[in-house]
Formats: sequence, structure tokens, C-alpha cells
Amino acid sequence: MTLLPRHATTGAALFMLLCACGGPDAPPSAPPTPLADTCRVQLGARPPASIEPPASTAVAASPTSRRVSSRLVAHVELELASLAKELEGKVAPRLAEERNKGIGIAGHLRYTVDRGPFTVAIEGDSLVVRTDVRARAEACRGSSCYASCEPQGRATATVPLRLTPEYRFAPSRVSFAFTRGCEVRALGGMVKIDVTPTIQAQLAPSLRRVEQEIDGKLPPLRPQAERLWAELGKPRSLPLGGCVVTNPRGIVQGPVTGTTPRSLRVRFGLVAHPEIRTRCGEAPAPRSLPPLTQDPALPAADDLVLALVSPLAAAATGLEGAAPFDAGGAQARIARAAAVAAGSLMSLDLGLRGEACGDLGVRSTLGWTEDGRALRLVAPGFANGERERALGASLAPDTLVRSLGQVRFPPPVPPETLQDLIPSIASSMSDPSVDVSAKVDAVKPLDVIIRGEDLAASVLLRGSVELKQR
Repeated sequence: MTLLPRHATTGAALFMLLCACGGPDAPPSAPPTPLADTCRVQLGARPPASIEPPASTAVAASPTSRRVSSRLVAHVELELASLAKELEGKVAPRLAEERNKGIGIAGHLRYTVDRGPFTVAIEGDSLVVRTDVRARAEACRGSSCYASCEPQGRATATVPLRLTPEYRFAPSRVSFAFTRGCEVRALGGMVKIDVTPTIQAQLAPSLRRVEQEIDGKLPPLRPQAERLWAELGKPRSLPLGGCVVTNPRGIVQGPVTGTTPRSLRVRFGLVAHPEIRTRCGEAPAPRSLPPLTQDPALPAADDLVLALVSPLAAAATGLEGAAPFDAGGAQARIARAAAVAAGSLMSLDLGLRGEACGDLGVRSTLGWTEDGRALRLVAPGFANGERERALGASLAPDTLVRSLGQVRFPPPVPPETLQDLIPSIASSMSDPSVDVSAKVDAVKPLDVIIRGEDLAASVLLRGSVELKQR
């Protein structure tokens, strides 16, 4: 029995992250309406370096994506029949035998104790192994036996399925109770002796051996967890370029249930802030495997924050394909765009063409459009001296920046592709030992932040991964 299939679980924990760049590009949008370069309005020359904003002393708010719980939920379903079969081969049918156990004035006792088949079930959050026990006892004096009985009982082994913080099973505990005892009469029936405690005491070593056999069959999960954690920490190259970085932070064990009398279902959550990067950059520093935590209320599906990361230069290039807009009294399009980071803002140097021509410096935070399909500038503002230049060209500055806030440009990965791509890619990761499936209930744009020279557009995926042992 294994709770975390070594290869399958590693792949499933990563697949939601790998898939975002694995599918075909979204259909291209219709080209913007052509706008002739009449340049009837010309922006005047600007002072050198006027587009650079002063250093901001404001403390940027923590991005929403870092304040939202981010967990990938994996359901692992396993068959328990192999454990019962292995115990049958390891634990002898005869648990105890005694030929000459003294019982005082009643003489001595002969007895045998045999077990029945093992049964395995899930009860609550424990694995329970049971076997019925039957004994035959005879009270003897010398070579003659004068009384007999056949006591019966049940041995029950309990294994907690809630792992320790060290990713280990707690030791099993075997209890035994007679359901029918054994009493013999000696000295012509004058003395009644209950030999049940004697037989039960002699069973103790055999029960400890059963505990040891069960514990020996439970998989050592810590080495598997450490391998999985190390794999999760590595950047993964994507077929179409770029890479995925999982950024794992912790592992949570959720509910444990028995789906049938012979199958086990365990829910795990990977706490992570994964990213799809169009350029890999430096690998994150490795983290040690954190202690396993418990969340009995871990939901069947949870929210995973996925950041789509690309250089600011790529976002600027996206602006160059945007539709024409009202520049405050003249139509314009963005023919050239260059972007640099300015704290939590993106500082843009735009080359406008159309009815209004010239260079313009603006700075802005970024966000998703209302339909969640594209990015936009949020509350753009002029760089130093640029408002005055717009006024000097007889443009309406407020209209110009308001129009820039309506310009759409593409995100690194189209969010609408994720909901269909993830299930198909999960299915392709199945192998002869494990069936992998997934569902995505919703994809919700979250926020967009400037991070150094990169843009990180985050989406909230709600769904889960299913792993079923074949």
C-alpha cells in the first residue's frame, strides 16, 4: 500500500502549473481599424528624462494574490486489498500453542489459538485490520484431560491515517478481547477456574508480532515527501519556451475517508504560489521540507493563485497592437512603446501616430479588464511635464489619460484557455499504474503587479486533481 505514488503524485502536483503554456494560442483578434498618419496635432519636444517619475515614498499595498490562500488539492485513491493479502502471508494462522501450562490444583492446560482471515476497512480517519480468533483449551491432570472449551475473540489493529508532522505513520496498536470465555471445573466440580486470562496473556507476544508486521507494511512516506518537495522546487522548462516555477510553501493533509470497504481516499493540499514565466531567470533558493500540517476541513476543491509572468518589454510590445483611441481631440494609436519599472508603477514612453503624433510619457499601475481577457492601464497619469506638453498641443489631457485607461493589451497566457486545457493535459499524464484527472470549476483574474523588470498577472483557479490507483 502506498499513499503517495512516487511518480504520479509529483506529476499531478505540477500539472496545473505546466498546462497553462501547453496549448495552442488563442485565436487572433481582429486587426485594429487603420488610422492614417496625418499628424495634424504634433506634440512638442520635451526636456530630457522628463518621463522619469520621482522616486515614490508611498508604501505599496500587498498584492491581492499574496493575501489569498493558494492551495492545489489532490485526491489520492488507493486499494487496500494488497495489505490484507500481505498480512495473510506474513502472520501464521496459529497465533499461540501450549502443551503444559500449569493451572494450580486443576492440573495443567493444553490449548491452541488460531486466527481467521484478515479484513481491512477505513473507520473514521484510521485504518482498521481485524481477524477473528478461535481457541481450543483442555484442562488435564497427568495424561488425562477432564474438561475442554472453545473460547472465541477478535483482534483489532488500528493505524491512525493522520500522519505525524514528520510525514510518518504513528505505530499501529493491536487490541484483543474474548467474546466467549473459557471456564473449567476441577475437584469434582467444586472449583471453577476461568482460564481465559491465561490464554489471553499467552497471546500478547503474538499480537505484538502482528503490530510489527502491519508497521512494516506501511510505506515510509518521508523519503517520498522529500523527493516530491525537491522536484516541486525546481523550475520546469515548457515545450513552447519559458518555464513553470511552483514556489511550494507547505503540504497539508485533509480528510481521510473509505470510498468502499477496500479502498482509501486521502486529500492533500499543496500550499504554493506557482508561476508561468516566459523567461526562466534564476531558480528559487531550495527550501527544506516543512512539517506536515493538518486541516480536516480541507475542501474538495480550493483556490490556486497562478501568476503569469513576463518582462515589462513584452507588455509594452502588446500595447503597440492596441486599437486607436481618443487622445483628447485627435485619434492616435501606439506605434512604439518602451516600459521600465518605477517602484510599483510601470513607466511608459509611448510613440503616438495617427492624427496626433509625438512621444508621450505616462506611468500607471496595471490591472485586468472587466471581462478578464486582457490587461489595461489602471488610472494612468502623466510623467513630469507631459501634461503641459499635451495642453500645448491643444489636446484635452484628462480625456487622453482616460482613453489610455481603456486600451487593452494581451496577458502572457490567455486565461480563457486554462479551463479547457487543464483536464485534457491531466488525462494525458495517466500511466498504467495511476489514472490522473482534473477539473477546473472557475478561472478568475486577480491582480497585476510590477515586480522588478517583470509583470506578474495573477489568476485564481478553482479546481482539484484526482489520482486513482489502477
